[in-house]
Amino acid sequence: MKLLASCLMAIGVLTGGASQAAGIRVAGVDHVGINVPDLKQAETFFVSAFGCESVTRIGPFQLDPTASPDAAGFAPRADSVTIAMLRCGAGSNIELFEYKNSRGSKVMPRAEDIGASHIAFYTDDIEGAVSYLKAQGITVLGKPVTMTSGDTEGETWVHFRSPWGSDMELVSYPNGKGYEHRTSLRLWNPKHPGQ
Repeated sequence: MKLLASCLMAIGVLTGGASQAAGIRVAGVDHVGINVPDLKQAETFFVSAFGCESVTRIGPFQLDPTASPDAAGFAPRADSVTIAMLRCGAGSNIELFEYKNSRGSKVMPRAEDIGASHIAFYTDDIEGAVSYLKAQGITVLGKPVTMTSGDTEGETWVHFRSPWGSDMELVSYPNGKGYEHRTSLRLWNPKHPGQ
């Protein structure tokens, strides 16, 4: 599974509206796509754990694993795909893909692997969120870490594994981050999406 969630951080320096950089002017990140082994399980997890709402579902679409790669270089290695789109609060949508009878890799990328990425969910109550995840049988990777200096001072984070093994993160900075004292630029903040 390879997500593009790292794009959230790359584009996250937007101050609202369109990007001020040259090139493609974006209003923000529309969605992050995740391949999952069980679409129903993934939807249930995001809805029950984070309050996401399941909005659309399309497919299954039959794929031809013997077909040549298309113009984008996509060569199916599965029999079909079903896709669901979830809305998660004021942030990016999450697009879930379930490929049936996939012959793709079943090995999760490690944190340092090219293409590895993660989604971070913001909460003001990280301790409560960790307790909830643990009560649901979710593996939390260590204890929350609070940054005490530098640009991320004031931020607390902890990683966890989704039910299917993807790396995800909880993050909290209810009083802001250290960088806010040195620049007027602001990273996008799900608590203040219009700023």
